[in-house]
Amino acid sequence: MNQPPSAVALQYREAMSKIAAAVHVITTEGSAGRYGITLTAVTSVTDTPPTLLLCINRNARIQPVLRANGRLCVNVLASSQQDVAEHFAGITSVPVTERFLQNDWQNHHHSAQPQLVGALAHLHGHIVDSHDMGSHSVFYVAVEHININSQENQGLLYFQRRFTQTAIPFCEADCV
Repeated sequence: MNQPPSAVALQYREAMSKIAAAVHVITTEGSAGRYGITLTAVTSVTDTPPTLLLCINRNARIQPVLRANGRLCVNVLASSQQDVAEHFAGITSVPVTERFLQNDWQNHHHSAQPQLVGALAHLHGHIVDSHDMGSHSVFYVAVEHININSQENQGLLYFQRRFTQTAIPFCEADCV
């Protein structure tokens, strides 16, 4: 039987909602199938070698697919892609089997992983290590291929349990 969260756990969740985070859709495709999930728990570990850290709930349906495929793409969402975040977070009524049909996706020519057209960036890589910590698994991902979309400059954020966008417009060296 599941125990209700402790007071400290509830306070922790509330405190974490005060940290604005970029929104990503993690996609994977391979022998175990194609799947995606919305995540904010993505961060850089090091640039030498380029490595990311992802935290994913151990009960998430992507876990066995991701572990079996071993490869993935981190799609960094633009502010105009909130619908994608909602679909892959399971907020909408779009079934899992139809989520990739809702927007424009293409498979990367080297990694063969699904990447969202119009995303701010795509980081393709493979899982090099993972550890379980409490309710989540921490995945370390070696980044092999990167695409950056220079046409988009507004990111999608998640703050206080709501989607929002970056408030600072992109500017060149003349910005104050």
